[in-house]
Amino acid sequence: MRTAAILVSLSLALACGSDAGKAVPEKKVAKAPDAPEAKAPETKAPESKAETKPAPLHLDISHDKSGVLARAASTLETSEAVTNPALKEHLAELSHHAEKGPTNEALCTHMAKLMADKAPPLLDCIHALEHQRVHVGPEIFNEVAQCVTEAKTLDELLRCEDAEKEAEQELHVKKHGTGVEPETCTKLFTHFEKLAMADAGDQAKAVEEILEEVRADILEACAEQGTRAEVDCALNAKDMKALGACSSIL
Repeated sequence: MRTAAILVSLSLALACGSDAGKAVPEKKVAKAPDAPEAKAPETKAPESKAETKPAPLHLDISHDKSGVLARAASTLETSEAVTNPALKEHLAELSHHAEKGPTNEALCTHMAKLMADKAPPLLDCIHALEHQRVHVGPEIFNEVAQCVTEAKTLDELLRCEDAEKEAEQELHVKKHGTGVEPETCTKLFTHFEKLAMADAGDQAKAVEEILEEVRADILEACAEQGTRAEVDCALNAKDMKALGACSSIL
């Protein structure tokens, strides 16, 4: 009896000992799903403001007080190629003192900076301004020149150009001349050129080149803006000084 009890105890001990070496299996814990990564709020780049073009400029053509002589004299006087003091003095009187504004060369230098690689050759620019001075006269062109001088961008410069073209068209419509015939206008041009070249001395060639460049414009100005009184007076003048008395202020 006692022997049987001992055997039972031993078998229980052995059974327990054999289980003790075995690792208890770990319970698997379900892993919680990863939380979605929080995305940083997208920052929009500030929208660039659209560049606003300057408002159109409209020139008041009623400021034009010049006949054909003032137009011809102004384009000649504002060239840096003409520096003869006596001629400059006579031209200033004829042109209603267009010399108070910038020269064509100075304007073209400023325009070239704004136009950069779009700028035309300097001489082409100068010729264009010579034509414009005859087309609109010294009073209106001084306003164009002020606009160009104050321009700081290409758009502002183009605004000046548009205003000048608009003024040209308006002046073609609202002529204030008396309808001088073409033959008389040709005589006037030839006489004016002859007197100006004589006054210029050794700069006569430069004077001739400028006037020949704008010959067609002066003839047109004579027909549209010239008065019979100033043309008849000019044809009778013996020199540039006498011509000064003929300039009309309309």
